[in-house]
Amino acid sequence: MTIKFVIYDNDNTFAATVYAQEVSTGLTTKFAYGPHTPSLTVDLKVPGTYVFYARLVEAPDDYHYGFTGYQAGAYGHMTRGGTRDASTNLIALDIRPGAQYRVFISDSWAVLPEPGKPVRVAWHRE
Repeated sequence: MTIKFVIYDNDNTFAATVYAQEVSTGLTTKFAYGPHTPSLTVDLKVPGTYVFYARLVEAPDDYHYGFTGYQAGAYGHMTRGGTRDASTNLIALDIRPGAQYRVFISDSWAVLPEPGKPVRVAWHRE
């Protein structure tokens, strides 16, 4: 699985902790993500259905981002097809053995779950 974390202009200028959380069990795996890191390649316990999000190391309660299908635009705005709708739902991916996946964590409006617990926030499958 390849994970990319972006804050602005296809880059991340701050260190973050990236989370992969299995929705039914709450099993949460954390990964360190350094400033200006192009992407991470990680292995997860499979099969499973996961949501993905990140919190900045410097201010984890104030700055967080999620995988909602939106990507950072040229000015840091979250876009999907050029517009921002009201959805802040995380996307959950069904991860299967032997398959490859790409996750783009960039939506600063995402509503995040509580780590270590089953996911109770609104989310949808990709």
